[in-house]
Amino acid sequence: MVAHEKLPEWFEPFKKVVLTSKQGDKVGATHHIFNELDGVIKVEWDSETTEWIENELYSWRSIGGHFTNFGSITLRPAKEGTKVTLELDYHLPYSVIGQIVDKLRVHKEIDKSIDSGLKKLKDMLEK
Repeated sequence: MVAHEKLPEWFEPFKKVVLTSKQGDKVGATHHIFNELDGVIKVEWDSETTEWIENELYSWRSIGGHFTNFGSITLRPAKEGTKVTLELDYHLPYSVIGQIVDKLRVHKEIDKSIDSGLKKLKDMLEK
């Protein structure tokens, strides 16, 4: 459920993910991603899997597109189930203008979508 192809099922900004390499769920796999944030901000980008440990860790980095990003999803056993940690770092283009847009809108929307996405993932997995 945490590989790029599955993200649209629970993480709202991910509208569509297309595997663009022969291998999936492996280091070096590539994807083309269509994101939409708050129904207004639309971006496309390409990613590469940088780490993959089945049922434990998935990390990626952007390799092309409108903005730079990298992130990871970590799964760790917990007393009651599994602890899921999603980390994301991104850099918007356009220097000062991009930073202002990020502070005023994008950062808040990303935080909100991460919270709601993780809740949706939890609900899906507990059914």
